[in-house]
Amino acid sequence: MLKHFYLSATLQTGQNLTLPPELQHRLHKVLRLGQGAAVAFFNGLLASQNGGIYTATITNPSCRTATIGAQLAATPAVSGPILAIGVPKREAWESALRQATELGASAIQPLKTAFCQVGKINTERAQSILIEAAEQSERLTIPTLLPLQTLESFLSTLNTPCAWAAERTPAQLTTLKPHHILIGPEGGFSPAEKSQLQAHPNIHPIALGPTILRTDTAVVATLAKYL
Repeated sequence: MLKHFYLSATLQTGQNLTLPPELQHRLHKVLRLGQGAAVAFFNGLLASQNGGIYTATITNPSCRTATIGAQLAATPAVSGPILAIGVPKREAWESALRQATELGASAIQPLKTAFCQVGKINTERAQSILIEAAEQSERLTIPTLLPLQTLESFLSTLNTPCAWAAERTPAQLTTLKPHHILIGPEGGFSPAEKSQLQAHPNIHPIALGPTILRTDTAVVATLAKYL
C-alpha cells in the first residue's frame, strides 16, 4: 500500500513536479525516501478538476522532484456534516480536528462562546493538522476550516438542521439528517446560550448518554451517529 501525501497542485499522469520544501523534507529527512521511491499524492480537488489520488515516483535523490503516474481513484463527493464547535483548549481542539477529519466532517466551524478560553485560531497549525489527519486516514479531501464566528452570528444564519450534542439530554428516536453538528466548549454553553439554542427552530438536541463528555470525545460520539 502506497503512503498518501497531500499536494496542493493540479495532478495529471505524466506530469513532472517540483515538490514543496516541507514535503521534500518529510519524504527525504523524516521517511528516508530517495530516488525511485513510490508514493501516492492526492490534491483534494473535485473529480471534475482532475481531483483524486495518483501514483508517483520520486525522481531526485533528495526528493525534490516527482513524476505523476496513474490515477488510483477520483475524489469522492464530500457529504459529511459541518462540525460547529466551541473552541476548547489546545489539546482538545487539535484532537477534535483530527477526529473530525477521520470521521468525515466536510468543514470545521470554530465558535467563540461564553466559556471559550481561546481568543483566536492558529489557522496555519489547524490546517496542518487537518492535512496530516487526512493523509493518515487516507481520506481524499481536506475539511474546510471556516473563520471563527460567535455563536450568535452562527445561529443568525443557520437555516438547515443542526444536531446539538446536549449533555444529559433524554434519548430521542430521530431520523434527523443534520447539515451541521454543534459541540460546546469545555464547560458547555452558558444558561443564556442554552436558551438561544432551545429557541432556535433548526437546533435539534441529541442524547450522548448520562455523563459529561470531553469536547473531543463528544465530537467522535456525535459524528459516529451520522456516518
